[in-house]
Amino acid sequence: MSNTLSKYLNILTYVMLGLTVVFVAMFYFGGDVPNQAHQTPVYTDSLIYWAKALFYITVGLSILFPVLQIVSDPKGAIKGLAGLAGLGLIILIAYSMSDGTLLNLPGYTGEDNNVGALKFADTVLYTMYILGVGAIVSIVVTETLRKLR
Repeated sequence: MSNTLSKYLNILTYVMLGLTVVFVAMFYFGGDVPNQAHQTPVYTDSLIYWAKALFYITVGLSILFPVLQIVSDPKGAIKGLAGLAGLGLIILIAYSMSDGTLLNLPGYTGEDNNVGALKFADTVLYTMYILGVGAIVSIVVTETLRKLR
């Protein structure tokens, strides 16, 4: 990466971090909406829109850079695709473990107690559990092998 591009990326990083600090400060110290049943910060929407913008930028760059890597180094893309296939397999295993049984929630009349939402929530949770345990196991195995060598 060229020195000029690196300089601009560092500046962009600090600008985005600064904007995030400003939005969070506005959220916490900007006051509350009057006449609400619960405490509701005035700048909640602004913080949510900023978080959405950061999320969309992240998703876009997460798609763009692997595509550029595949175009520039097609043989090296096999490792990336293997990792993506492994992640897909973990998500598939988590989905097969998930349960869509409706919850018995007395007094709840919302729409989120449905099979699709429950299976999605279980899939996300099981995926996090599997990846978390995998990370811990890989750290322990790596350190153990390092001590044995």
